[in-house]
Amino acid sequence: MEGASAYQVALIVAIGTVVMLLLAAAIVLFMLFYQKKMAQEQLKRQRLEMDYQQKMTLAALESQENERKRVAADLHDSIGGMLSTIRVGLTTVAKQISDPQLIEQQKQMLDDTISSVRRISRDLMPPTLEKFGLVEAVKEMCERVQSTAYIRVAFTEHGEFRALEKNQELMIFRIIQELINNAVKHAKSSTINVAFNATDKLEVIVEDDGVGFDSTALLRHHASASRGLGLFNIENRVRLLNAHLEFDNGRKSGTRITMTIPL
Repeated sequence: MEGASAYQVALIVAIGTVVMLLLAAAIVLFMLFYQKKMAQEQLKRQRLEMDYQQKMTLAALESQENERKRVAADLHDSIGGMLSTIRVGLTTVAKQISDPQLIEQQKQMLDDTISSVRRISRDLMPPTLEKFGLVEAVKEMCERVQSTAYIRVAFTEHGEFRALEKNQELMIFRIIQELINNAVKHAKSSTINVAFNATDKLEVIVEDDGVGFDSTALLRHHASASRGLGLFNIENRVRLLNAHLEFDNGRKSGTRITMTIPL
């Protein structure tokens, strides 16, 4: 009897141990499953937040472009049209007075104003980009900056560039425009080079021979308007393009910025 009793106790202990082990395993599996589920939910929330932020950024940029388009149309059609009408009126008046040279200076000032209005209108919404694509629009921008800022601006193209979606080309154009404007205004450059290297990806390089800048400080303070460069808008567009932006700090002088865009 005692042997049977001891056997029953041992059996109960063994069964209890197995049950406890199974219960512990079940708890461990439940915790692992719960943690995996929580990680998946967190990743899902992060993706939703990123998608939301991306959509908000894209909406903000589209709103900005629409406003630029509206202002450009107003400048070109309304103000430009009125200035041209005034120019015609001055020409008519000049024919009727004894000394046309009296209003020649006013005509020249008016001509300069009309040219400025047209230039601002093109900068706000370049018609070449819409009609002929990114490469021709960048070429035209380089030529225009060279003629107005008296800085040598060269454009080179390597490889076969494939046309992108219109909104992508517009974002790339705006990034290049911002980088060139910064080189003109802040870098004290005498030469600016813009290059397109097209393979299975598009590499856009903008470099100048100016004074350079501290890109680390700019990245730390990209939200500060006083830092210039419009880096915040550049970064937003780079993010939407799924591109990579690299600042070359190893140069003795000048700035070299490379943007790599997957195709």
